[in-house]
Amino acid sequence: MAQAQSLHLRNSQQLVLTPPQGNRWVSIQVIDGFIRLSAHHGDQIPETTLALMSPMEGGGFLHPKSCNLQLEALSESILTIQYGQESISQQDDFLTEWLMALHVVRHPVKAEERLFNLLKLLVYRLGRRTREGCTLSFLLSHSRLAEIIGTTRSTVSRSMGKLRENGSISVEESKGLLTIKD
Repeated sequence: MAQAQSLHLRNSQQLVLTPPQGNRWVSIQVIDGFIRLSAHHGDQIPETTLALMSPMEGGGFLHPKSCNLQLEALSESILTIQYGQESISQQDDFLTEWLMALHVVRHPVKAEERLFNLLKLLVYRLGRRTREGCTLSFLLSHSRLAEIIGTTRSTVSRSMGKLRENGSISVEESKGLLTIKD
């Protein structure tokens, strides 16, 4: 097993993951912060969000041969990356779990439902419980939210407005907080 590399990424900093030689797994552990894992298939296909990671979410996965992977710091972050020869079991593959969850999020026809499903997924998996509800301590841009749910930035902006109006969510942009009301 290779030695883990400890890395510090500034907010918005990106890092391309080196594809391992052969059929090796990659383990990413976030010590502090929030990280986005995305796939790049070349110039013809846009970048795709595969998973989001935090100290509570991370682990091992097989690096796909069909694309390049990239990490993006959604906040100031510290993480380790380790490559290994051993195989991992299907239940330890955090990437498959995220892909399934994002597939379910993208299923509803209405963009507002997809957006609310995504926000709930993010808050419940990466957030924390407060008196006001469940809170996420980082915000994704409307463009990033649109990419994840398969819509436009303007549709996300309108949908966020509707979710705020009906009291489903509150957003404190100055503090970078999103809360889903219980």
